[in-house]
Amino acid sequence: MIQARESLRPLYRVMLTLGVVALVILGLGLATIFRFAPPGQATGLKARIVGVNPYDPAQHRITGGPSSHFSRDQPFAARVDWSGLPPDVVAGARWYNALDEPVGGVGPAPARTLAADSALVPVMTPAGLHGNLAGQYTLAVLRYSHGQPVELLGRAVVLVERGG
Repeated sequence: MIQARESLRPLYRVMLTLGVVALVILGLGLATIFRFAPPGQATGLKARIVGVNPYDPAQHRITGGPSSHFSRDQPFAARVDWSGLPPDVVAGARWYNALDEPVGGVGPAPARTLAADSALVPVMTPAGLHGNLAGQYTLAVLRYSHGQPVELLGRAVVLVERGG
């Protein structure tokens, strides 16, 4: 019988190399987290979304009561209580359609500016279309720091119905 003595050194080196690679990946992940979401960025602030209403884009005003369902050809906009946020907080709001594409928004701007303008957050019908895409639309009210969104302050969801 031939006894071959296997060396474990190559296997040990492979395992050691994989461990070093794992530590490098972990370090890069932690650096990314601390870069884009540093500790202490959460303020606990909440933005109050008053409602989502039918909207007249020509007059830039709300035309009816709040609803959670809209037809494809009905423009709509959200009313956010910007005065409920501290005046110096930089905030903004964005609508996203069912494909997670941004389809309207305001800001980022200081909350006092948005409150003074009574800023509505309308959904803009994409160019070349006669109405909004059917599906779920999500409003995200965000706090910004250094031009980057860092905290979700409020959220609303409405449904654009497929029919008429």
